[in-house]
Amino acid sequence: MEWEILSSLDDRQRTAVLQTAVRRKFRAGDTLFHQGDPGDTVHLLERGHVAVKVVHVHGVTLTLHVLGPGSAFGEQTLVDPRARRTASVVAIGPVETLMIRRDDFIELQKRHPAVTTMLVEILAAQVRRLSEQLLDAHSMGAEQRVVKRLVLLAEDFRVGDAATLPITQEELASLAGTTRPTANRALQALVDDGAVQLARGRIHIPDLERLPTV
Repeated sequence: MEWEILSSLDDRQRTAVLQTAVRRKFRAGDTLFHQGDPGDTVHLLERGHVAVKVVHVHGVTLTLHVLGPGSAFGEQTLVDPRARRTASVVAIGPVETLMIRRDDFIELQKRHPAVTTMLVEILAAQVRRLSEQLLDAHSMGAEQRVVKRLVLLAEDFRVGDAATLPITQEELASLAGTTRPTANRALQALVDDGAVQLARGRIHIPDLERLPTV
């Protein structure tokens, strides 16, 4: 696995980080941690995908992100020892992570000060994701955002020329910052074009070349 967040470290520093980590395995549907939990670990996602979810003040669960291999999450615990989880993270299919405890990370920083750049890279990736979502919200219509999220997810779940997304229309709508009826309209247009097939709890794209360019 090539970790973008470790790219600025030399081989010795990268090895030190990976040796500190503890491998964790999760099954589909497992919650890696819950919103509101005390936080003392950061995860490097090595295999599989996870959904980042929050419970809205009115009790509605929103899906904010879907992360794939090479991503990291839980970074706030490295910044603030009193931090609580701001979201829940749920496994989409089998997942393997490399988990680093905050105390171990602090020891790493003492022995290898350059490891601090890893934290900077994780935070920068989070800022880039949020900035892109904000830009999309101001520059694209809701149905366009649905299609864009679909195309990006299709690449993440790509197998050959096809992809099957294990997400619901409700989750896709949440990722695009819109409602399920809007997401359904955007998807039905793609169904009519033969680019997408809908099934319960999943969206299948038989040929990614037929998806619109975003």
